[in-house]
Amino acid sequence: MATRWFGAPVQRNEDPRLLRGQGVYVDDIDLPEMLHAAVLRSPYGRAKVVRIDTQAASSLPGVQLVLTAADLGDVLEPSPLLIPHQALTQPRTQLPLALHEVRYVGEAVAFIVAESRYLAEDALELIEVEYEPLPVVHSLEIASAPAAPLVHEDVQGNVAAHLVQSVGKPDEVLATAPHVIRETFQMERGAAMPMECRGIVARWDRYEQMLTCWISTQAPIPIRNGLSAIFHLPEHKVRVIAPDVGGGFGAKIMLFYPEEILVPFAAMRLGRPVKWIEDRRENFISTNQERGQLHEVEYAFDDQGLLLAVRDAFLHDTGAYTPTALSSPLLLPAHCQGPIGYKTMPATARSYIPTRSR
Repeated sequence: MATRWFGAPVQRNEDPRLLRGQGVYVDDIDLPEMLHAAVLRSPYGRAKVVRIDTQAASSLPGVQLVLTAADLGDVLEPSPLLIPHQALTQPRTQLPLALHEVRYVGEAVAFIVAESRYLAEDALELIEVEYEPLPVVHSLEIASAPAAPLVHEDVQGNVAAHLVQSVGKPDEVLATAPHVIRETFQMERGAAMPMECRGIVARWDRYEQMLTCWISTQAPIPIRNGLSAIFHLPEHKVRVIAPDVGGGFGAKIMLFYPEEILVPFAAMRLGRPVKWIEDRRENFISTNQERGQLHEVEYAFDDQGLLLAVRDAFLHDTGAYTPTALSSPLLLPAHCQGPIGYKTMPATARSYIPTRSR
């Protein structure tokens, strides 16, 4: 694009292959002796996990592996924080499988690998989980209320971060401006809804000590680096391939999703390729959503309607965990002033990033 005049047509190289049905997506990958995985997910927004009984599922013919948090050993660690930030004083990322508590509907509780996806899903129904439901924090108003239930017992007030940004002297402008408008805005959460749901195929070569993963992702390099650290492998012994991706929209750049750890773990444990393909229901409840926000905004104008200053105090709902830290809230101060530009007008933005269960 940098070498073309604006408005000149740019030919898309990938279209002919995709239009002829010659695209290759994760679910198109079919390896010899491949096994198939399914995930047992929490039906509760928040609950203690009292007991898990997997004996019946493990005994079902064709089931090769049943995993709970207790079976993961050293891999049972919170996933790496994607984008650290100094203001994020209470970061929380999730375990590959819930251990003592679930914090959103759809959180992974158990993982099954079997000879077919049908068999794996049949085995899921044989797992008995005893939950103790807890109060659900399902809105910013509840999360920020006095004496609100805590999503994480050690995160007081459900606040993961508090950040103030200021440019110029907005307080002075707002105090003297001819016109000041105060508004409250609520933004609901958004979901990406790609045509292709998430998917992973992992293969472990024990002779070369080589892990190869095909993942429907927007971030193959960070996932490669993370898997290298999680499984204590040199980076050149981990290969992550992002084939054709049927839509991402940011949801497939998040990491780590539990399945991105569990599928390679199972492949290495069993010595056979393992495939997991997210179905649409799973996509609704387990793929990350974001940008639920509550804003209290003040705008200062002169008599001609020129915007002079903005003050915005807002809450940002990052869900039960903070995988991308402040990346989304930090975009808001740059965008809320439209084309004027964040550094050209007095403005202040105060953001609180509470955690809550979905």
